Amino acid sequence: MKILIIEDNEIYSKLLKKNIDKYLVFAQSDVIKSFSELKNNPLKYDLYLCDYILPDAPNGEHIDYILDKGKEVIVLTQYEKEFKEASFKEKIIDYIVKDDFHTIEYLIRFIKRLYKNRNLNVLVVDDSNSMRKYLRRFLEKIAFNVFDACNGAEALNIINENDIDLVITDLNMPVMDGEELLINIREKFSMSDLPVIILSSNNQNQKFLKTLKLGANDFLQKPFLKEELILRVNNLLEVYENMKKIKKQAQIDPLTGAYNRLFLENLLEKVFNVNQTKSIVMLDIDHFKKINDTYGHQIGDEVLKHFVNTIKATIRKTDFVIRYGGEEFLIYMPDTSKEEAMIVLYKIRKNLTAVNGIEYTFSAGIADEGETLSEMIKIADERLYCAKRSGRNKIIIK
Repeated sequence: MKILIIEDNEIYSKLLKKNIDKYLVFAQSDVIKSFSELKNNPLKYDLYLCDYILPDAPNGEHIDYILDKGKEVIVLTQYEKEFKEASFKEKIIDYIVKDDFHTIEYLIRFIKRLYKNRNLNVLVVDDSNSMRKYLRRFLEKIAFNVFDACNGAEALNIINENDIDLVITDLNMPVMDGEELLINIREKFSMSDLPVIILSSNNQNQKFLKTLKLGANDFLQKPFLKEELILRVNNLLEVYENMKKIKKQAQIDPLTGAYNRLFLENLLEKVFNVNQTKSIVMLDIDHFKKINDTYGHQIGDEVLKHFVNTIKATIRKTDFVIRYGGEEFLIYMPDTSKEEAMIVLYKIRKNLTAVNGIEYTFSAGIADEGETLSEMIKIADERLYCAKRSGRNKIIIK
C-alpha cells in the first residue's frame, strides 16, 4: 500500500511517517507539505492522509482536488467543528482529530484494518434500496467487498454461495425478516464463525433485545452516523479475527503442526457429509516406543515432526492431517477412494527419509466405507491394527 502524507507540521508529519514505517510492513509512505507540491506530484498513491488546512489551501482545496481524482482520503484536523461543515465530509473515509499524538495509534490500527478489509466480504440486507446504497457506499470506502440483498431469503442464498465474513441486516423486511434470517444463520454458523449486526429503529427495542438473545453480535440504531458504522464494523471484525486466530491455535497440535482432536470433533464432523466420496486413513509409526527408549524423547519428537511434514508435503491442500493421539495420525481425504488413498500412502512411504540417521516406517489402515465419521474411523483403525499385527510397515484397505 502506497500512502502519501500531506502535512505542513514537520514534527507531526515525521511522527506519522515514523509510525507508518515502523508498524505497517505492507505500506510505503512519502511526505509533502503543500497543495502546490501535490499538484506537481503524480496521484499514484492508494491512500492520502491530509491535513485539513494547508498554508496554500485554507479551505481544504487539496482534499477536493484528490477526491475529484477518485482517490481515498483520511483527513487529519485540529478544527473538528469547522471540519464538520466541510462539503467533502461524506466523501472521505474518515477523519482523525489531532488533539493528541495517541490518535496516531488509532490511525495505524485503522489503516491495518483497511488493508485487511480488502479480503473480506460483507453482506448488507435491507428492503430499502436507498439504505442498501448508503451502506454499500461507506463499506466500500473502508475497502470491503460488498454484497446486498433485499430480504432474508435472498441473503441466505448469497451466504450459501459465497464466503461471507459479516452480515448487516435490517429487522423489518418482506419474505423473510431479520429475525428469521438470524435464526437460519445461527443454525449453521456460530457467533464467532459469522458475526451479524442488526439494524433497528427507535420503536424496535424489544425486538432488538430478542435478536441479541438469538445470537446477534451487535446492533446499530437508525439513524446512525457514518463514523459509528465504521467503528462498530471494524471493532467487531477485530474481535472476530482474534477469536478465529485463538480457535485455530487451539485446534493445532503445537509439536507437529498437525490438527488435533478438537479440530476433528468440531470441524471435520461438520464437513463430513459435504463430500459423497471420501477416505479416512489411520497411520501409526512402527516401534515408536523403542525409538523413544533408545534415542530419547527429543529425537522421538523430531521423528513425529518429520513424519507430519512428509505427509503434508505429499497430500493435497484439501486433505487434513490430524494427530489422533501419541504417534497415531489420521488423514481425511475428500473425493478419494481407498484405492486412490493407498497410492498416496505409497508416495508418503517413498518420501520418508532418515531422521538423525534413524530409519523408521509406519503402518496404515484405510476406509471409504461407513455412514458416519465415527464409523469410518473405526473401520480404518481396525485395519491399522490388523496391519500392525501382521508384521507392521503394511497398508491394509479391506
